Amino acid sequence: MLTPICAPNTRHIAPDDTSYWSQVRAHFMLEPGQVYLNNAALGLPPKPVTEAVGRGFARLAENPTGAKRAFYRYIEESVRPGLAAFLGVQPEEIALTRNATESLYDVVNGLRLASGDRVLTTTQEHPSAVRPWTVRAARTGIRVEPVFIPSPVVSETDIETRIRGAIDDRTRVLFFCHITRGGYLYPVANLSALGREYGLVTAVDGAQAVGAMSVNLADLGCDLYANSLHKWFLGPSGTGFLYVRKNVRAAFSSLFYEEDEGEPGAARYETLGTYDLPVRAALGTALDFLNRIGIANIEMRLRMLSGYLRERLRGISRVRLLSPISHTLSSPGATLFEIDGIPGSSLVGPFFDAGLHVDDHTRDGHDGMRISTHYYNTLEEIDRCVDMLETLIRSR
Repeated sequence: MLTPICAPNTRHIAPDDTSYWSQVRAHFMLEPGQVYLNNAALGLPPKPVTEAVGRGFARLAENPTGAKRAFYRYIEESVRPGLAAFLGVQPEEIALTRNATESLYDVVNGLRLASGDRVLTTTQEHPSAVRPWTVRAARTGIRVEPVFIPSPVVSETDIETRIRGAIDDRTRVLFFCHITRGGYLYPVANLSALGREYGLVTAVDGAQAVGAMSVNLADLGCDLYANSLHKWFLGPSGTGFLYVRKNVRAAFSSLFYEEDEGEPGAARYETLGTYDLPVRAALGTALDFLNRIGIANIEMRLRMLSGYLRERLRGISRVRLLSPISHTLSSPGATLFEIDGIPGSSLVGPFFDAGLHVDDHTRDGHDGMRISTHYYNTLEEIDRCVDMLETLIRSR
């Protein structure tokens, strides 16, 4: 049975309604004693999603032809339109991929660029997002030039001013994160408008945004947007999408179709061949689960949890909070900090041994830590994590 996707919930749910959020938490399968606070790396799919994947593979083994037909129909009639509606765009603007990195390889290799053309990016991009640009630069002579953005970030205006100042007459593309690995929120709509002002293609790495906050791609105004749906969206591992705005297709070739053949919409950018149909179909279940809660309620819950965490961290003398308090500059769920005299990378192991899943952040001049809370986390889990941090600091 393939999951019907319900309409988004618009009813307000208080972010501190313990009764409601504990019921939501009951749908997750984390081992007892484990505290998962690394959602920016990989989210936990709820039980309905994992069960949908399992049922799908079973059905594919029982009746391959019938299952394939049902999956293809469901993906085209429910999953693609449902995801597009969630993102505020048209179904023909959404290509389904395995992750943001795969989407970005399509972007890098599909854009029509000549030797000497410049791609402006920033110093805070994820390594796997920069790598395809670096490979193309070595092979074709395009120039990939990062604009320095300080960490912590200063302001939206500072980001925009630095990028504007780096644009010249050979610049063709602006490429940047919606939310960086360190949890800084970039002014995507303003940067997209800047790109239009100069006639540039704007390509966005949105791996850390969708599912953590409301994302309307039409309102953001970017040309291309890549995402991993197995992060904050809580889809099954190995799912993502690429948004291709209709009027950018003239400058963006498919790697799989000639210009005058094949799929008329963004599906023309999808990798050809057999893929894991039950996994992609389970995105419908993930979207239904999210819609039943409501993205506005999720974002408020994330803001409440990360705000509580940040206040606790501010009370520890050797800890320097790097995440801005301002909601216009910070991720709803990811919190970045460093500890005076202690490399954050040295603490990830002891945390894991204690059943606490966190991450380090060894870039942008920091050797700090990143804690990323999602709506199924609790204040008690945050307390346990911060108490562990205080214990480790006292011991060193």
